[in-house]
Amino acid sequence: MALLVVLLVVRPWEGEAPSAGEFDVDPARVAELEAAEAERAVENLSAAAELAVSAQERLLPVMDGLYETLPAEEAEEGESAAAKPTSAELDEWRAVVDEVTAETQALPTGSSEHNIVRNGLMLSTRLLGNTLDVLELAAGAEDQARLHDVAGDLRSRAVDAWAVAAVQLDLQHIEADRGHLHAFLPLHSGMSAEGEAEMSHGDH
Repeated sequence: MALLVVLLVVRPWEGEAPSAGEFDVDPARVAELEAAEAERAVENLSAAAELAVSAQERLLPVMDGLYETLPAEEAEEGESAAAKPTSAELDEWRAVVDEVTAETQALPTGSSEHNIVRNGLMLSTRLLGNTLDVLELAAGAEDQARLHDVAGDLRSRAVDAWAVAAVQLDLQHIEADRGHLHAFLPLHSGMSAEGEAEMSHGDH
């Protein structure tokens, strides 16, 4: 009796094997799921592209204001000294950045490629928000120069994060046979918003 129990414990595979039908895959169901995923990818691409273009347009005045406040290292010699934004200007910039941040957060998640776009845009707008936070702190601080350096670095990181998202979005647009989509965020509106200097690829 003890031997029988041991055999039942250590050799359970000798029981009845499951029927092959239990592992059958329904081709119709697979096709349905693939079609749904493809439709979702198209919707996500359209939503991300529309947001990127709209956000770029709304953020350009903010970038211009930040450039006047925080001239980049590449600023040409003789350009005017940094301007101090008023509290009203900071509030206006904040409203735009917060609005775009909320919209990027509302984008649905999807494929890895889509998530790179979504997360890149969201990181960029959050960094712009951090830039404004530091500028507000600098307004009443003694060491304004150091805080402006920090704010300038945050602004540059925001541009870089947006560029990563924009490159991925452009690639997705091309793969979907929609052509190029250049929705880069420049340091100021006087620069190309197409990322031609470093980030572009292929023919324009």
